[in-house]
Amino acid sequence: MKLYMHPFSQHCRRVLMLCRELGLKIDRIVVALDRGEHKTEDFLRLSRTGLIPVLADGDLRLAESHAIMRYLSAVSGDRAFYPADVKARAVVDMWLDWNHTRLNPPIQTIAIQQIVMKDKADQSIIASAHTQAQDALAILDRALNSRDSIGGAVTLADLSIASTLALYELVGGSPSHHSAVSAWFEGLKRRPSFHETAPRMA
Repeated sequence: MKLYMHPFSQHCRRVLMLCRELGLKIDRIVVALDRGEHKTEDFLRLSRTGLIPVLADGDLRLAESHAIMRYLSAVSGDRAFYPADVKARAVVDMWLDWNHTRLNPPIQTIAIQQIVMKDKADQSIIASAHTQAQDALAILDRALNSRDSIGGAVTLADLSIASTLALYELVGGSPSHHSAVSAWFEGLKRRPSFHETAPRMA
């Protein structure tokens, strides 16, 4: 299997975290986003979305990080990170969707403003996005309620949300106002899959 990725993408990082957790060997192919490689005809043949990550497994070409994580869990026989029980799996899916629709968007906005726009960044957009991110973290804080994981055991949802929070910290954000989130996140940071997939700063 091959993963077309970029080391600074949190969407790619969550997939790599799962591979580390499951002991899956996967070839990493770095896509040069700064040179527009994701917009070339060759890449668009891999993924019509023009986005990373993309998993290539035989004749399968699969985009979207959460879809890739579910697939890897299925082909590896994993029942810990993506449980077989229908109700437990539904909870994992709920939090994966929540991360995609509620937590990730404002954090992605901050990252684009600070990393891409730089001196042209709109500070009012950044401030609004921080407020939205903190509002989302308040929801997560209530859900965790001092637990070590979202659904009773570490799952795809924990890995996904942790990767999003790693980006938030990278752009100066913090979950420190939410004690349950902070404790949970610190626990995930101690896992080998977290620190071994951290992007290496130049």
